[in-house]
Amino acid sequence: MKLVNKTTGEAVYYNIVRKNNKDCWLVQGIGDTVVIGRDRQKKKSRIFTQEAQAERYLDRHGFETETYK
Repeated sequence: MKLVNKTTGEAVYYNIVRKNNKDCWLVQGIGDTVVIGRDRQKKKSRIFTQEAQAERYLDRHGFETETYK
């Protein structure tokens, strides 16, 4: 699923992935978008072990599902 932050123009992909036989949620930056890591480091992607944590991260940074006209 593609999510965008309309105020900053950033976009990320948000998908569920299987890692070590467990479900994880991946937030991956598109283009020049960086994802803030655990210790405020800037990365291209970040993996969350709980869906609620991933959704809170996306809400906190203003990402919403992209709507097409």
